[in-house]
Amino acid sequence: MQKLTDPQIEALYKFTRKHYVEWYDVQIELVDHLANGIENQWKEDPNLSFESALATVFKKFGVFGFSDVIEQKTKALNKFYRNQIWKYFKDFFRLPKIIATLFSIWVFFLIIESIENKFYITIPFVLLVFIIYLAHTIREKRRINDVFKKTGKKWLIDNEFLQLGGLIHVLNFGVIYHPRLFESHGQWGTTSEIILSGCIVLYMLLFYVSIKIVEPKLKEKLSEEFPEYKLINSVTF
Repeated sequence: MQKLTDPQIEALYKFTRKHYVEWYDVQIELVDHLANGIENQWKEDPNLSFESALATVFKKFGVFGFSDVIEQKTKALNKFYRNQIWKYFKDFFRLPKIIATLFSIWVFFLIIESIENKFYITIPFVLLVFIIYLAHTIREKRRINDVFKKTGKKWLIDNEFLQLGGLIHVLNFGVIYHPRLFESHGQWGTTSEIILSGCIVLYMLLFYVSIKIVEPKLKEKLSEEFPEYKLINSVTF
């Protein structure tokens, strides 16, 4: 059976980039799909040109081209990444970490309860969350840009690492819209103080697990699956 040549495979990568597929891990899947489709057509008609076979396969993606595939892949990665975060987050909570977590919540509760003006707690907490995420974003964007400069490739999974699989938006929403977060002298009550203490501790733990545990493990897993990804992560920036 007629097989695609290396120059034709490279032409498929150029074709996906031309049609606005910027993520290399998505390009890999699309090129594999296009290559299989072209070779299947060659089984039926060996005289069919590469360009004609490619055009026929591409038509099957519909009027929106690869956009639906990119959207589906992004949603799938979001879901996969969030599932991995929760998996490792649950695994993280074992003795003695459970005791340490409960102790931290209790300490925060005592601090919040002892301070009349809650702004002394809430404002520094919000600023700390913002600074930590900003630092993470700057570092990751710099790494992604350096990888692109050195390899010419962008990875959708790296973009998901940057967004914490979409989880960062949920976390920030919970912080910003906490009903009493910006009430300096409101009637908090014990329940509200306990909830806020738990949110502070769990937020920071979730952030830590996402960046320090899940991300390295997923990068290691991807490096085993994709030699190209292992290569770029072995580069020192």
